[in-house]
Amino acid sequence: MSVRFTPEAAETMRNAIAEAHGVEVFAIGKVGHDRCVSELEIHCRGTADSVPALLQRPKPGEVVIHNHPSGVLEPSGADMALANLYGEDGVGVIIVDNKVRRDRWVVEPMVRPLVRLDLAEVMHFFEEKLPAVIPQYESRPGQIAMALRVAEALNDGQVALFEAGTGTGKSLAYLVPAAMWAVQNHGRVAIATYTIALQGQLANSDLKLMERAGLEFRSAVLMGRNNYLCKRKLELALSDATGANAAAIQSLDRWARTSAMGARGDLNFPVDEHSWDQVQSDSDQTLAVRCPHYANCFYYNARRAAADAHVLVVNHHLLLADMAAKHASGGTGVLPRYDRAVVDEGHHLEDAATLLYQGQLGVNSLRRSVRGVLSKGKRKGALAQIQRQHFSSFGHLHPDDVEMGTEHIDNIALATDTLLANAPMWMEAMAEAAGLADESQVRITPEFRAKQAWLDQINPTLDAIKRSMLKVLKPIDGLFDVLDSLPDDARLGNPQPIFDLRRARRRLKQHLELCSGLGAHDPDWVGWLERDRRYKEATAARLCSAPIQVGSMLRAQLFETLQATIVTSATLTVGQRFEHVANRIGLKDCERMQTANFPSPFDFSRQAILGIPRDVPSPKEAHFVSAAAQVVVEAIRLSDGGVFVLCTSFAMLNQLHAAATIALGDSFPLLKQRQMGRERLLSLYRADRRSVLFGTDSFWEGIDVKGDQLRMIIIPRLPFRVPTEPVQQARHEALQAQGLDPFRAYSLPQAVLRFRQGFGRLIRTCTDTGAVLVLDRRITSSWYGRVFMNSLPDVPRAQGPTRAVLERVRHLVRSD
Repeated sequence: MSVRFTPEAAETMRNAIAEAHGVEVFAIGKVGHDRCVSELEIHCRGTADSVPALLQRPKPGEVVIHNHPSGVLEPSGADMALANLYGEDGVGVIIVDNKVRRDRWVVEPMVRPLVRLDLAEVMHFFEEKLPAVIPQYESRPGQIAMALRVAEALNDGQVALFEAGTGTGKSLAYLVPAAMWAVQNHGRVAIATYTIALQGQLANSDLKLMERAGLEFRSAVLMGRNNYLCKRKLELALSDATGANAAAIQSLDRWARTSAMGARGDLNFPVDEHSWDQVQSDSDQTLAVRCPHYANCFYYNARRAAADAHVLVVNHHLLLADMAAKHASGGTGVLPRYDRAVVDEGHHLEDAATLLYQGQLGVNSLRRSVRGVLSKGKRKGALAQIQRQHFSSFGHLHPDDVEMGTEHIDNIALATDTLLANAPMWMEAMAEAAGLADESQVRITPEFRAKQAWLDQINPTLDAIKRSMLKVLKPIDGLFDVLDSLPDDARLGNPQPIFDLRRARRRLKQHLELCSGLGAHDPDWVGWLERDRRYKEATAARLCSAPIQVGSMLRAQLFETLQATIVTSATLTVGQRFEHVANRIGLKDCERMQTANFPSPFDFSRQAILGIPRDVPSPKEAHFVSAAAQVVVEAIRLSDGGVFVLCTSFAMLNQLHAAATIALGDSFPLLKQRQMGRERLLSLYRADRRSVLFGTDSFWEGIDVKGDQLRMIIIPRLPFRVPTEPVQQARHEALQAQGLDPFRAYSLPQAVLRFRQGFGRLIRTCTDTGAVLVLDRRITSSWYGRVFMNSLPDVPRAQGPTRAVLERVRHLVRSD
């Protein structure tokens, strides 16, 4: 018999009743537009036949829920008296059985119709409220136009692709209507970003600005659970830590005592992966309400704030993981309920979905999977602790169960030792058989599976890994069967060993599934072997797999599940058209889709110039890099620094940086990616207006350097991704199978989007000026160069010999 509860809400109520040992439990729930209880909070626990009611807590439109342990759902006289009181205030009353398989809605809650946003109110906020709190406020027509379209999308339940050029103010353009809609409808809108930098900007700047302007709403930022420190695990780690690890754990302890959020991103000192793994919050290892730290837990505090928020800021990965979990379970996810979302930095949505489903298996990941199972030095592993706690005497279990459990523990220890001992040998053997060299990758195609190396070495090794993992998993399952027979009073000890063993089982099953997938051909997935750079002892392989297409997943799990979804970015179009991005993320032929482009307010005809030297050889010619290096040096001298050199590979970056260092010596601070962390590099760059920064992928976007500090961007080569990566190769082949040209349908549009991101680093305010130099002559000599040019704003061009081009751009890059 179905009940009007989402699976997540039913499970929450069911667990609360079980933890109260079956007595009456009082909860307050929220009802979604589908008329089902979607969220609830437990407030009181009573006796076998009664529970105190909180008369002042429920709000109109909410429901109060309690269980009848007898299973008889007829309301008592006391129930009817409460129902009358609640009903007068628009609060519903529900009675359920202890398993939450049957429900009786004694009083239906007041129905809350959707309240449409008044577009005039949205305009009023931007025209009257914001100017009052922003000094020297400048009206942005594109921002208001976008805000109105976002409001319409939220009102009408649309799927929208909105491109907003640099300087439009798109963050406020979606945040303001999102907050207004959520407040008016007592709901929640999820906001997802791809980068931490934008997430921080929304939380620390834009949302606070809206509050100062008088918009009353609640907001919260929620990260993936593993980003939060667990206080219970920290206590255990402190008691077990030795040596260098002890110093790291003690530093974490001192930090946790004063940290407000307990989030890893707030650490002001480095922490290795092993130390953080010991203390991170984990869904496999939580005691939830039974934890002594539950009331002040970093993660659950963040969850409580999220559950109370109108605007919930997350990243792409967490949003997609939540939607995937809800899709698979029928409603149970990792985030509080929402039915509208805004996805900023939407040009990364395909990449985010690919990473979500990508799997990897190497020597170190196998070690991490079972790290907590075995003892090491003075630290007792999970098996030793379980043996001591549950099988050292005959107090709780039958002697036969003790014998069986001990045998399982011995078998797990032996099989785990064997797995860890053999893993390096297996991975090194596969690397040798596959011919993996530094930086190389080998796709596992049907043709590769037919090769002798696969038949003689790689496939048998894969089978050996699977058999070895199964030899660990089988006794683990057997041990859990024995532990399940423990009486309740025997479970009151330290639960961490069982948590560690359960996590090891889950991770090994994921690795087993990955190995099985690599051994068989699946047309929707691509598998490959790559050199494991994290394994330092020798050349070892890492096994990887990823989905080839994610559009259908995104459409089913995101766009068709939510009532409204707005995808936005500064770069969603190629040649002013949305087709490429729409097709890649599953929106081809979507009837609900709306698109709009809100151009940048900057005057590129006055503020910028595009320089294209024609005497630089083509990137396909042998002397391209040396010729490009000469132009880079001349341009740095001309602009007196203040330059980004955006490269497409580390090989080119290192060559150009080395040439500049030889030619310029110590005349300019010449910084390059991987010298230090990204934020440290940017800090040094901003500290000296003559700095030059050489960067690759991560510096093409998400960087905001305003004013005179950045006067020139040099793009040596158009940012085509060479289709040597397995996922790229597989996507090209999939497009070919559809009768499409992979270059036109995929490589070119992707390069144009990346090019537009790099170009967009230059002009960040209405007073910025500067030049972009493109040293790749294909932008004017090839047919596809027009696609790049047509995707840029209306910017003046300077073409010709290098010296003439540099002379043309001088007035925008020099202040003398």
